[in-house]
Amino acid sequence: MRALAAQWHRVVDRPVADIRARRIAAVPLTFVSLLLLTFFHAAALHHAGARLVWLAGGIRADVPPALAAARLPLSMFVPAPDLPFLGALVQVGVVFALAERTLGAAHTAAVALLTTLAASLAVRVMSRLGPGHPLGLPADETLALDTGPSAAVVGLLICIAWKCRAPVLLTGTVAAMVLEVAIVPNIASRGHLVGITAALGYAAATRTRLAAA
Repeated sequence: MRALAAQWHRVVDRPVADIRARRIAAVPLTFVSLLLLTFFHAAALHHAGARLVWLAGGIRADVPPALAAARLPLSMFVPAPDLPFLGALVQVGVVFALAERTLGAAHTAAVALLTTLAASLAVRVMSRLGPGHPLGLPADETLALDTGPSAAVVGLLICIAWKCRAPVLLTGTVAAMVLEVAIVPNIASRGHLVGITAALGYAAATRTRLAAA
């Protein structure tokens, strides 16, 4: 229990103190992210707004790669099919804020984009493999929306755990995502595993800079 408490304090204490002292100024990236989530959620509730949301950040396996790449940054904030709006707000508000204070805004943005990109590319590959392949997607999943912040959130948790030397957080995140794939093997759950892999690669490749952040 003492080791677990020590890991908790390494992950939480400094970011919370920074946010209490500086409030929004401590986490501008997180604040903008929450505004984008709220805007896209509100817009998607109306027909014209839903069209705008799709054009700005809608991604599916059948969207041309160049167009999907252009929509990628905003796709993190477009409503996800299986993630309620309040769930997305909590995920981004907590994890992005911890990451921004622990890793810095630049690393936070890089990890979020990398993991989202990796998950999106993996979905395209799995879609092409087809339902008959062990790694392929079921036919009804190939045209599902591939949006939302979940892959970025999972990847950021991995990097936070890496930076803060919190193996319980790291192994717990990995175990939870593996269990998710076993129970619900859909686009989202598989994307989370890909996001973990991409985040581990990023952490290993930038370990010196992450340690200094």
